[in-house]
Amino acid sequence: MEEWLYAFVQGFITLFIVFDPIGNIPLFQSFTSSFDEKKKKKVINDSVKIALIILAFFAIGGFYLLELFRISIDDFRIAGGILLFIMAIEGLLGKEEARWISRDDVAIVPLATPLMAGPGSIYTVMYLMQLPNGPFITFFALTGNVLLQWFLLLYSDRVLRMLGKSGSTILSRIMAFILAGIAISMIRMGLLGAYLSG
Repeated sequence: MEEWLYAFVQGFITLFIVFDPIGNIPLFQSFTSSFDEKKKKKVINDSVKIALIILAFFAIGGFYLLELFRISIDDFRIAGGILLFIMAIEGLLGKEEARWISRDDVAIVPLATPLMAGPGSIYTVMYLMQLPNGPFITFFALTGNVLLQWFLLLYSDRVLRMLGKSGSTILSRIMAFILAGIAISMIRMGLLGAYLSG
C-alpha cells in the first residue's frame, strides 16, 4: 500500500515540476492583462482542455510514433533528459517566455502549448507510462496537474498576491533545480540502457 501511494505521489510530483503550474501564473497574467473576466475564464478553460488532449494523446500513442521512426526508449530517454536539462537551466537562469506576445489565441499558443503541454511535459507523460509506473499513475498525474493548473489560473490574482512576484520566481527556480536532477537521472538511465542493450 505504501509503495503504491509513493508511486502515485512521485508520478504527480514529477509532472508537477515540469508542468510548473505556479510558474505559469505570472505569464498567464501578462498574456491576459487586457482581457475581461469572461474572456479570461474562457482562455483558462480552453487552454487546460487543449493541454489535456495533447498530453493524453502522447501518453497513449507516443511510443507508437517512436516505433514508426525506429527510435528506442533509451534514445528517447537521453533526448528527453537533455531537453529537460536545457529547460531546467533556462529556468534557473530566469529565461521567461517573453517572446510570446499577447493575442486572442493565447489559450492555444503559448498557454496550452508550449507552456503546459510542451516538449518536457510530453516526454514526461510518455516516460511515466513505462514500468514501474504505468497508465493509472500517468493519468492520475496528468489529470491531477491539469486540474491544479485550472484551479490556480482561475484564482491567479489571489495566488499572485499571496506569493508576490519574488515568491513565484523563487519557487520557479527551486522547481528548475529539481528538474535538472530528474533530467540527469533520465540521461543516466538512457545511457545505461543503451549500453546494456548494445
